[in-house]
Amino acid sequence: MIRKKRILVVDDEKDLLKVLNMRLSSAGYEVFEKADGAGAFKAARELMPDLILLDVLLPDIDGKRIKSKLNEDESTARIPVIFLSAKSETTDKIEGLQLGADDYITKPFDSEELLARIKAALDKRDFYEKISMTDGLTALPNTAYFNKQFSLFFNIAKRYKKPFSLIIVDVDDLKSINDMNGHMAGDLILKEFAQIAKKCFRSADIIARYGGDEFTVIMPETNCEQAAISINRLKQNINSANPIQYADTANITFSVSAGCATYEERFVSAKEIFELADKALYENKKSSKNIA
Repeated sequence: MIRKKRILVVDDEKDLLKVLNMRLSSAGYEVFEKADGAGAFKAARELMPDLILLDVLLPDIDGKRIKSKLNEDESTARIPVIFLSAKSETTDKIEGLQLGADDYITKPFDSEELLARIKAALDKRDFYEKISMTDGLTALPNTAYFNKQFSLFFNIAKRYKKPFSLIIVDVDDLKSINDMNGHMAGDLILKEFAQIAKKCFRSADIIARYGGDEFTVIMPETNCEQAAISINRLKQNINSANPIQYADTANITFSVSAGCATYEERFVSAKEIFELADKALYENKKSSKNIA
């Protein structure tokens, strides 16, 4: 199931908020509202929306100041922002665009035009994000993408009590494979693992190459007992795929170890989940390799 794009609308006009919520929801977006600037930055960090519609003239904090504050935080700096404003002077538009806003729309506006501009901003963001957040070798999402999604899932779990599990997978003895057969052989194993993993996890699960021989899997609304089924399926499929033919002369056998941790309300940071999953991975690596 494809997640709906999240749009945070920040505007103090109640009637406009109501209209925008209805129009954006009808277009398939998940809409969140804030009527003041004070809560806008906090909401942006917690929700990590795909786009922010930001009124320039707010009762407490100028919208441009909010955008400047978003720019200072690494987690929110890349969120596309479209300014909404009754001010149509060219200097105001230039100032907004110089802050890194993706667009500047003057009120009143046509709703169809707004939807088109939102889609253009999201498409542009998706294009560059795909390039910057994809691992070149395996074509899986990379560490940057994982970190962003991991933070998002933690915030959602904290706010809406929607648990998730994190799996960390390690390809056993990849250094030995590289030493014995060359790095191209190790690359082949990593690519083979990626293809097998895609078949073993759900479409809603987020598989990423965390770095080197490590991979991560975020499993929404799943506990470790349920995740263990997918881990066993992964190991069984790897066993079935072995040995992997390399360069017409060598057959390479590989295995993986995996650890899992599930979100709990007591956690105060996403780091705690990662550390528990990493500890479970270490225990699995000590006890056995690829035993399903």
